[in-house]
Amino acid sequence: MSLSYERLADSSNEDEEEVNVMHLRNVLSHRRFDKDGGNDGEVTFTVEDAVEHIGFGKFQIFLTLIMGTFSFSDACEMMLLAVLSPVLRCHWQLSSFQVACITTVVFVGMLIGSPVFGTASDRFGRRPILILVAVWICYYGYMTALSPTFFWLLFLRFLVGFGIGGAPQGFTALSEFLPSKQRAKLLGSFQVFWALGTCFEVFMAYLIIPSLGWRYLVGISAVPLTISLLSFLNTSFASMNESMVEHYVPESVRYNIAAGKQEKALETLEKIARTNGIQMPPGELVKSKEVPRGKIQDLFTSDYLRTTLQLWYLWFSAAFGYYGLVLISSEILEFDSVCGAMEKWNQDSLSEDVCYCQLLTKSDYLTLIFTTLGELLAIPINMILPDVIGRTRLLCLYFVVSAIGNGLILVCSTRLVLTITVFAVRACTSGIFNIVYLYTVEVYPTTVRALGLGSGSAIARVGAMITPFVAQVLLTYSIRSAMILYAGVCLLASILSITLPIETKGRSIQEFERQSFTSESKKLQICIYPYMGERGVSAMFTYGHTIHCIG
Repeated sequence: MSLSYERLADSSNEDEEEVNVMHLRNVLSHRRFDKDGGNDGEVTFTVEDAVEHIGFGKFQIFLTLIMGTFSFSDACEMMLLAVLSPVLRCHWQLSSFQVACITTVVFVGMLIGSPVFGTASDRFGRRPILILVAVWICYYGYMTALSPTFFWLLFLRFLVGFGIGGAPQGFTALSEFLPSKQRAKLLGSFQVFWALGTCFEVFMAYLIIPSLGWRYLVGISAVPLTISLLSFLNTSFASMNESMVEHYVPESVRYNIAAGKQEKALETLEKIARTNGIQMPPGELVKSKEVPRGKIQDLFTSDYLRTTLQLWYLWFSAAFGYYGLVLISSEILEFDSVCGAMEKWNQDSLSEDVCYCQLLTKSDYLTLIFTTLGELLAIPINMILPDVIGRTRLLCLYFVVSAIGNGLILVCSTRLVLTITVFAVRACTSGIFNIVYLYTVEVYPTTVRALGLGSGSAIARVGAMITPFVAQVLLTYSIRSAMILYAGVCLLASILSITLPIETKGRSIQEFERQSFTSESKKLQICIYPYMGERGVSAMFTYGHTIHCIG
């Protein structure tokens, strides 16, 4: 195969030329070559080509709304842990350690369930696993409301956590139908669903717990996911042919291709194209070139060792700080602990061998709702600042503000000052998650990207499993020690953020390995990015010098 290029501009360095590789993707992906390098002339396209061609439209909007209910429901189940703790402490006369176990068992279940459902979705498809996850969480969520004892509650919440471990498959399924230009923006929309879910849960607690009790709240918390499940089973759309009805959550096209169901994959793409009012690209659908999977040891090569270790701590800190603040918010409101009341309650309970408890008031619930709205503040910040000041600087800023905020919580002040402080820290801890996720996706190459995300997510769950014993156990003995610990974790994370060896601002995600073409003594190296535009790919043409890719 011959590769031609045209000169775009003169370079000031005679050793370098800028070249435009005309329609490189068409040459490499849209033409089928025989084993001898000849072109048989048949036009082909891959799933990725079809998704980019079809673009973002009606189908993706409805799919986003349906999958967003998964994120909304996850937030309800997680925020339930915070608003439920004060009630259960009184209902069953629980110790602080027992209250912390209620939260920890959920994350243990998530840690175990995530790889189980991830493997199952690769083997049996996204759609059936998502339905199973929705049924699982709904069933054990409703059963939790009927828990006769504390230990039954622990067991059932563990099973709920196991199901929540499979919920991220919803975002995976959505991302497979999104063009690359919209993929990052939709991550922000999922943060909206999460923030709304947490606010909804606190508002329901405000309405239900004082009048009906905690069991009704637990049951109602499973309703949003029940609605999502019904959407999976019943929601349908009419295509251009009004007699043609199809679900808005079809099976993954990539899964069908990998499973050898090419006709089913093509049928799904055609229905999506008709829904969006777009014509399918010409040619035959073919399987994408497989990229070799990396191994866990690839994360520890000389190029990525430092990045991996620092990122793991940032994932840990993100979960440790976020879920810690969620739990601390209800604890400090329950006991007014910033002014020393919690330590007094704990000392009295130890000396008199009784368990003290205090339910949240309606004003406490309103404070929780307001502080939870801080998560919405992080959304516009994450849409603007990462491309202005960079990922590492924004992470550092978030962690520094979180450390200062955790320290200010120690100050015995008015309810207004406390609310504003928690609001600001809630915004920062929420924003950290998205930036850490974005950075992880951008910094690793395709072959180890999934490993980087998976390992980071596992480390985050470890942080989430540990934080209840700080926010709900250590806090009762010494709020000073607990808040200093949270502030210290954030300060160290700020240092590790700003010292990350790679800043990914403006750095495109490479979907393929660099490819080399040799023509006599000249070597052309090309970096292929997911979005190439009409004019093909720009690259720097060098003679044995370092390659400089132009996005």
